[in-house]
Amino acid sequence: MTVLGFDKPLYILPFDHRGSFQKKMFGWDGKLSPQQTLEIATAKRVIYDAFKAAIAAGVPREKAGILVDEQFGSAILRDAVADGYATSCPAEKSGQEEFDFEYGEDFGKHIEAFQPTFCKVLVRYNPEADQNLNRRQSARLKRLSEYLHGNKAAAGSCSNCWYRRRSLSSISSKETRRPTTWSFVLD
Repeated sequence: MTVLGFDKPLYILPFDHRGSFQKKMFGWDGKLSPQQTLEIATAKRVIYDAFKAAIAAGVPREKAGILVDEQFGSAILRDAVADGYATSCPAEKSGQEEFDFEYGEDFGKHIEAFQPTFCKVLVRYNPEADQNLNRRQSARLKRLSEYLHGNKAAAGSCSNCWYRRRSLSSISSKETRRPTTWSFVLD
């Protein structure tokens, strides 16, 4: 069975949390100072260092990857790409009820800057809820998919792009209480 474009196990360490790191871990609201931003980035670096220690201790490199955000993890993403790790970064704004792009119309430039293996979005989608909201989110997902399919710079040397999600019509109302994650894979 092929999952997310791979026919082998892949375990992603997620630490792309932005709003929750800021508010729940550090107790900060509003715009962050440069020092606060550095403190969060340093905490994320500890997580990344633990990931690299796990690889050094024997976790198979080809089965491991990271999911980290650009805001606090740009240095980590650059380091991970240079070291050949599978990388993933979010394209969505943090903590929003409606999926929208973190960097607005410039979302593609940010994907291209890091050329991640995966591009991740978290979407709260309920087929029985606000249909206008669903249409806007679906249109954004389609736009992201089309961008990734058609943009070689975003995918580095990849020749195609694939994304996985369950059919929106197959999601039951019970399941919609949890956010749905769409994973866009560059392969």
